[in-house]
Amino acid sequence: MNILFTTYSGLGVGGAETSMNLLGYGLRKLGNKVIIASTGEYEDGVKFKKFRKIPFYSIHNKYLEKLFSKIVKKENIDIIHAHDRLTSIAAIRTGKKFNIPAVVHFRDYWFACPRSSCLAPDFTEYDKCSYVTILKKFPMKRWFWDMYKWRYIKSIWSELDKADLKIANGNVIKKRLENCGIRNAKVIPILREFPEVKIKSEDRTEIKKRYNLKEIVVTFIGSLDYHKGITNIIKFMPSILEEKKNVSLLIVGDGPLLNEIKEKEFKDIILTGRLNKDEVEKVYDTSDIILLPSVWQEPLSGILLEAAAHNKVVISSNTGGSSDILDNEYMLDPLDLDGWKNKIIELIENKKLRIKMGKLWGEKAKDNYNVMSVSRLIEEEYKNVRNSRL
Repeated sequence: MNILFTTYSGLGVGGAETSMNLLGYGLRKLGNKVIIASTGEYEDGVKFKKFRKIPFYSIHNKYLEKLFSKIVKKENIDIIHAHDRLTSIAAIRTGKKFNIPAVVHFRDYWFACPRSSCLAPDFTEYDKCSYVTILKKFPMKRWFWDMYKWRYIKSIWSELDKADLKIANGNVIKKRLENCGIRNAKVIPILREFPEVKIKSEDRTEIKKRYNLKEIVVTFIGSLDYHKGITNIIKFMPSILEEKKNVSLLIVGDGPLLNEIKEKEFKDIILTGRLNKDEVEKVYDTSDIILLPSVWQEPLSGILLEAAAHNKVVISSNTGGSSDILDNEYMLDPLDLDGWKNKIIELIENKKLRIKMGKLWGEKAKDNYNVMSVSRLIEEEYKNVRNSRL
């Protein structure tokens, strides 16, 4: 098949672009031709102009529809697959124009929220936004912009529903799609590369020496923000560290709570700030337990699969998309602090158990969420939607 991917941003902007690029790689390995239309640089890419700072959606949709139409004709495209908000409507309209299937991929809540999170600045959640929510919860300086975006988002629900195939990263996304009248989405999880991890023993030693880490390392990686749950971890970890003298808590990331945590000067709680990809790989390898304590409906965190690449056991909140792929034994209510404390202590005290569970999670993830497995699932959906038109 000849497939046209569409997305606004280039690589390095977010996880959606990385996932899209990996999917393109997998589909090419299966013998398909994949062209990516974007403002960024991609293999087999066609670049288009960036929008103005405040996009005029109707004008830009016409511009993109014209561009996509040229590509469809020139490359004899069989499927057009949009991966973001800013190209979805133009992709659907192009598919209709040429009578080819149009696919829209939903990796977050952009269809239900101007901020793509369904999370207000005060961290209250909602299934879909409203003008009242914007006026009550959002900063006044953003009112015009958020209302402008929300008005546009609501206006395109019926068109999004007409896409031939809708792909959601998880069931929480599918549920919110249905709340917006966008029905029959297929749930297909995110994908990741699982290369053989080869971290030298001296790298592990170097990380432990650099941060003065003890024998067992419990690690949080992510944004230091309330909705990521780091404040809950801080409530009980000091007592664990006081009891277990051979344990350190390593916090990797940046955010608004960084200075607040620093000021408390907890013993054996180490903050690294933001690290580059290579350094994060070393941190995973050095860690014994990975924590994902999100208190919001996070669609599906890549932390789960990154930990799996290193065969590390993960304790996760039972919120959002984690429940779609993780073993329930290691999923807890984010506010059940005693439960979190007990589960962490259990794994600290049982090295064989944490190694066993980390290996089992690694094997499961590598079998089910690798590039080729997910690419085959999506290729099969492409074929189904094409055959339904015959």
